[in-house]
Parts: sequence; C-alpha cells; structure tokens
Amino acid sequence: SPLEQAVNRLLYGLVVLMVGLGAVLGYSLYHRHVHIHEAVSTSVAGAVSLVPEGLIVLLSLTYAVACVRMARRGVLAQQLNAIESLASVQVMCIDKTGTLTESALRVTGVEPTGGVEEEDMGSILGRYAASASTRNSTLRALADAFPTEPEQPLEEVPFSSRRRFSALRLDDATYVLGAPERLPLGELAERSRQLQLEGRRVLALAVGSGRLLTDPSPLAHEPGVTSTAPPPAGDLPPDRLRPLGLVVLAERLRPNVERTIAFLLEQDVEVKVLSGDSPATVAAIARDAGIPVGGVSEGAEIPDDPEQLREFALEATVVGRISPDGKRAIVAALHDAGRYVAMLGDGVNDVPALKRARLAIAQGSGAQMARSVADLVLVDGDFDALPALIHEGRQALRNLQRVTKLYVTKSAFAAFLILTIGTTSEAYPLLPRHLSLAAALAIGIPTFFLALAPSAGAWRAEGFVRRIARFAVPAGTIVGVGTVTGYLFALHDLDYSVIQARTIAATVLIAVGLYLVLVLESTGSLRRSGIVGAMCLVLAGAYAAVLLVPSVRHFFQFAAPGAGMLATAALAAAVSIGALVLAGFGLSASTRSDEIIG
Repeated sequence: SPLEQAVNRLLYGLVVLMVGLGAVLGYSLYHRHVHIHEAVSTSVAGAVSLVPEGLIVLLSLTYAVACVRMARRGVLAQQLNAIESLASVQVMCIDKTGTLTESALRVTGVEPTGGVEEEDMGSILGRYAASASTRNSTLRALADAFPTEPEQPLEEVPFSSRRRFSALRLDDATYVLGAPERLPLGELAERSRQLQLEGRRVLALAVGSGRLLTDPSPLAHEPGVTSTAPPPAGDLPPDRLRPLGLVVLAERLRPNVERTIAFLLEQDVEVKVLSGDSPATVAAIARDAGIPVGGVSEGAEIPDDPEQLREFALEATVVGRISPDGKRAIVAALHDAGRYVAMLGDGVNDVPALKRARLAIAQGSGAQMARSVADLVLVDGDFDALPALIHEGRQALRNLQRVTKLYVTKSAFAAFLILTIGTTSEAYPLLPRHLSLAAALAIGIPTFFLALAPSAGAWRAEGFVRRIARFAVPAGTIVGVGTVTGYLFALHDLDYSVIQARTIAATVLIAVGLYLVLVLESTGSLRRSGIVGAMCLVLAGAYAAVLLVPSVRHFFQFAAPGAGMLATAALAAAVSIGALVLAGFGLSASTRSDEIIG
C-alpha cells in the first residue's frame, strides 16, 4: 500500500542514519578508551533509540482493527493493508453487471402515443403482467412498476425469442407486447430508434380486437380456461393492431449505487465502467448511476501502442464489448500513467484486471476465482460498503501519519544526542532504561490509543516522508536542546550528581514528549482534545509515581526529586516548549503541524 511503501523508505533512511551515527559513536567511545560497561550502555542508549521500534507493530495493529471493523460490515479483507490502500485510490474501474446493476430489469418510463393517457397505458401494462401465465424478467419488471389484480385471459401467446412478442386476449381487447420492429409504432417509430441508440431496452404495446389463435381449442370459450396454441403462421403478430405506446426498460441498479457513486466523485475518485455489453447500453446505465460519461468506446478500439493506450485509458469513461485482456490492458495503462487503480468485479472475465490492479475488490456473489485473487471481498455484494471502507482507510492513514511523527521525532532526538554528547567526554544523559520509560509514556501508550481513535483532517499519502521529516527533525532537535541544556546545567552549574542530572534530563524529555502528543491532537474536536489531555495527565502521574516509589525509582536509577531538580526540569521543559511554539508547533489551531500533515 502507499503508506507501507512510504514507511519502508523512511526505515531505509533510518537504517542508514543508524549505521552512520553508530559508527561515529563507536569510534568515539573506542578513541576515548571508555570502560566496556559504560560503552555498552551508551551504545545501546544511542543506537537503539534511533529505531522506531513500535511503529511496525502499531501499523499492523491498526490494519487488523480496521479489518475487524469492516468484517462487521460484511467485508472480508484478505490483505491487511487493503483498507488503507483503498483510501489512496484515484481511479476505480468497475464492471456493469453485478456491480452497478442486478440481473432484474426496471421500468424507466412509458411513452404513450397520441390520444393515450400515460395512466391508462400503465394500467394496461399492469393487467398484462399480472394476467400472464408465465413471467419472464420483463413481465416481473412491469408487475413491480404497475401492480394490480390478475385476470383470467381468454387466449395467450407466450413470449419466445423466435417470435419476439407475446400476446393476451382479455375481456375488453387483445394486447400484444414485443420488440418495436415487430409491431406498428406510428408516430413513435423515430423515438423508438433514438431510445435504442441510447442503449435502452424498448418494447412496444399494441391493441387489437381479433382473436389470437388460428386453431383455438374448443375449451377456449369455457369460463376459467385459457387457450394456448401456436400463433398465426410465420410467428407473426395479429393483424389490424393499433399502437398504444412504448415501454422503456433498463437493468435494475443495485441499492444505493447512486449514493455510492456520488460519494466516490465527491472524494475525487474517477469511475470507469468496463463491460462486455454494448457501449450504448453501458453508457446509459452509467448515466443512471450518476457517472459523468465522457468518452464511450468499444474494446475493439483499444490501441496496441503503449502511449496511445495510455491516452485511450485516461480519456475513456465507458468501454463496452471489452474482453478480459482488454480490461487488464486498461488497468495496466492507467497504472503506467501514474494512477492508483482499483478494480471491482465479480466474474472470471474480471480476473486478469483484478490481478493487475493495485487494489482488487470482488463481489461475494461472484466467481470463486475472482474472490480468490481479491484483496477485499464484499461478502454481501453490497456496493454501498465502499464509503465506509474509504472512511476507515483514511482514518487509519491520518492516525498513522500523526503517530509516525512521534516515533521519528524520537529518532531525531537520539541522533542529536549522539552528535552533541556521544562524541564528547561527558557521561551520556540517558540510560537505555530511561529511554524505554520515556518511549512508553510519551510515545508507545499514547500512540496505541491515538492510532485507533476516530479522526478527521488530511489523509494523503503523497510526500509522507517529507512531511514526517519537516515535523520530526526540528521537533526532535528542539527537544534535544532542552534535554541537553537541563542536563549540562544541572551537572556543571548546579553541581548535581550524574544520577540527579539524568533524572532531570528524563523529566524534561517526558514532559516535552507529552506536549508534542497534545500538539498533534490539538486540531481535533474539543472533546477529543480533552480526552487526550486527560490521558497525558494520567501518564505524567505515572511518571511521578516512578519518581516517588523508592523501589521503582531505584530500578530506573533515578534520584529522589528535590525542589531544585524539579525547578531545573520545569525551566528546561519550558524553554523547549517555548522554542517549539516559536517554531510553529503550538497548541492553537494547530501549529502548522496539521498543515505539515496534509
């Protein structure tokens, strides 16, 4: 995922820094003939603290929690990073059938001929659908759109793909429903052609007064008996029919698909429809779903030249009559053009594109092969789950960007100590156990909660390392200046012992570290800021308990705090915090830190 790639680059940089500074520190200790016990302690305190040791654990934990939350919404994450990856999607390629639409049809409108009221035509269509002895998807759509009570037809000709019409004779008239080219249209002929060019499914309704069957059964005139027999010779509709109007149908959109498409467009996610159906039909469905239809193309038009293919993929919004290899080529071209591409599909024909996409999403009702290669599976087939997925991914991304700043600030602080104190004859200001305690109270525990908490704000992964460095380097340096200043002042000017000076240095580090936690969360709601502030007070109380309980204090090799030590620590911490505020890391509507985040 984008965040994992960014974290990897960050870790590579820290490895180089650790090797370089570790070599400098080791040579300095060797050159000064430092005793082995002190050399090991100093080396561990200096080099190990450069490593953001809890970051990878926190990254995995955040992904795992997001996956659990999405499982409750009916989404199976087959890759831990998939939900965060979804937050970075720029282009989403989707199939039409099964994603935008269901297998069922819907009536989008009726267009009666002159002299016929739309209400009357709807009533006839309802009677027709309710009275037919066998129902196909078209009649079910008519029954849903125009519900009414069924009647007993006198004669019936069921629909067949050969004759392309069906007919009923009811008490008042004979009605025929079929393909427009099989029935008289009158003034609606041009309108029918236009609707078909737009990709709509069009049926014509006509009425007559004659009988349907050439060889009717003698039972046809008995009450409650429907006569069904072969239609007139040549499978032609009856003669002397009068047109009533057109029925316009389309595939039924999946529930909430329009809302989901609107959400994706609001989030600047471009949606492209790749389908094996005709381009006109796919474009019509895309318009119904709210997708802005720009270029409409066929799979046969996909060029072979890589440059032309990239231009084709960027410009086309709808591609119909496209093969599985064509879908894969479009996805690959978008990726080569620098887009972060997700593919959503449900069939075997979508598998090549799913495998080529940066993020593969499959419908739970789709083919097993499609589900097996997907990063995310919509178990319930609910396209409406995508907004929640994107929200969850962006929340994880925002939180991880924030907490990473604290981990890298610690690394910058450790680098500052090595360059300033590690290369001198001064005793190192912090022992490894001091750094472990400070990392737990000012970084580990706060970030554990903050990484899983609700959040709002910027979420982009682009420029991640640059933004982290712009925060961590100055913040870590300023924290280092305050800590070293307090340590050296206590050691040389106040004549405190090394253990007392180290106690002051650890106190400064923890105090300023908790302040940085408040800085990173100061742009949230008042309730969230209040909760974070209370958490920092609890952690500060935990550190006070470490200093006050003799056995714990002895384990961490701290000195019992006196008034002078507390005043020195408070003064050094205040200097560091003041410098942070001047550098733009203040608590008011945040500190340029949130500008750096986004």
